Amino acid sequence: MDVKVATFNLLNLARPGERFYPDERPYSAAEYEQKATWIAGQLRLMDADLVGFQEVFHEQALRDVCDRSVQSAEGTVVAPGADGASGPRLGLASRLPLDGPVTAITDFPPGTDVAVDGVGLPVGTFSRPVLRARVVLDPAAGTTATVFVAHLKSKRPIRDPQSPEHDPREEALGKARALIRRAAEAAALRFLVLEEIVGNAQPAIVLGDLNDAARAVTTDVITGDSPSRFWPRDPEDRQAYWDRLLYSAHELTVRRTGRDVSYTHIFNGHYDNLDHILVSQEFYERNPRRIAEVRYLRHLNDHLVDSQLSNDRRDRIASDHAQLVAEIHLR
Repeated sequence: MDVKVATFNLLNLARPGERFYPDERPYSAAEYEQKATWIAGQLRLMDADLVGFQEVFHEQALRDVCDRSVQSAEGTVVAPGADGASGPRLGLASRLPLDGPVTAITDFPPGTDVAVDGVGLPVGTFSRPVLRARVVLDPAAGTTATVFVAHLKSKRPIRDPQSPEHDPREEALGKARALIRRAAEAAALRFLVLEEIVGNAQPAIVLGDLNDAARAVTTDVITGDSPSRFWPRDPEDRQAYWDRLLYSAHELTVRRTGRDVSYTHIFNGHYDNLDHILVSQEFYERNPRRIAEVRYLRHLNDHLVDSQLSNDRRDRIASDHAQLVAEIHLR
């Protein structure tokens, strides 16, 4: 049995005529129709059983595009808190049964604010509340997985509005502030993942725009560090390490193919993988006790434009991110 899971940054999906950012004009009826049609077309190409969405401003709009796609019309479509007034939120569309409600998590778990050597994480909430759901992967076997949908703080600088525009010192501080927030959110997401996977055989999947590369420090915070070849020596200690790791579907498939020509985002000529599908050891192909394994990872990125090489201007219709689809084969 194969299951396809995906992540999709929608680039500001909002209802027509309703302002989603103060400095952005609302979508006209024609623009919304174009955007909804494009998103529905991508969803049909993805044909995923489970999709995590970012940048949903109205749950009604998400339901609309999923209905248009046909593939995502059946099942559950939710975007908790996406009322247009609360900023961009996360959504989930699942053709798989859910074992319980989909919850939005705003506050960091206890323990993330502990200071060491006078250094703590001065952030206590997610900028975009993380979604958590328990999904039934195989109804016949009763196999479930805990799914998190996330959208961490971007690299866009958090600037002091009183400072002069284009001040290089303030730009440096702004990027540092953004990194601090993204790192804090990564640590808090790691805490949520550990609550689910440690000391049991409960599989977990993280779907999202993590706004950094697979080997970036903030992504490493979420996945955790694997044991080295010789350490720890105690087999039980090594098992404990394996039990708390997440694996990047991108890295798993690159290792198998021996090539890496993928990207999910282009900015100023820089090609990056900012969007990720992470899985626990229950989906790791080298784990002899795995219940499934990632077969392939598909990047839908033909719509992305490199402004350094093309005169084409990106519009508001298509997303500025690729969509990722991972096929997981259940054993």
